[in-house]
Amino acid sequence: MGESSKDSIKICGIILAAGEGKRAGGGKLSRDIQGKPMLQCVVEMAVQSSLDDVLLVTGYERNLGEKIAKRAGIRSYYNADYPLGMSTSLKLGISKVPQGISAVVIILGDMPYIQRETLDSIIDLHKTTRSKIIIPVYNGKKGHPVLMACTYNDEIYNISGDRGAREIIKKHIDEVMYWQADDPGILKDIDY
Repeated sequence: MGESSKDSIKICGIILAAGEGKRAGGGKLSRDIQGKPMLQCVVEMAVQSSLDDVLLVTGYERNLGEKIAKRAGIRSYYNADYPLGMSTSLKLGISKVPQGISAVVIILGDMPYIQRETLDSIIDLHKTTRSKIIIPVYNGKKGHPVLMACTYNDEIYNISGDRGAREIIKKHIDEVMYWQADDPGILKDIDY
């Protein structure tokens, strides 16, 4: 039997872990969360999910990121331009997504409390609804991770500075699906 069209949709997770963590006093990805570095919690959640591929973009804490990526069996890429902002990491990540991927899920390295079930639900939603942008919402607040179809890749290459895909999402607001997540972790980034 051939693959169903749902199975032929491939999704790649891009973990953005290049920033300096200035608001948190620097070097936050190595901070201990439940006995392991914060970034390790995020990588493990992504690897255990139903993503077809996962890659990691490192920067300020490059050695930590590369070590965790190697242990998890995923690719990591160093963003030498990380001081110029999140857009440089997002663009590098997008440029490393393999052929045949339909959408990416942008996962922030400082959000260790997102539940794997939340990520799996976002992936499944895209596969069943074909929504181009999916943003989880908890208690009326938009959170992460965000899924974006690869049809926006060219627009992502044109963003700059310390912002992610927010401008692209605003421009294509009619293509956004807001999904009510039962997961407070979609809002909790670690900035203390």
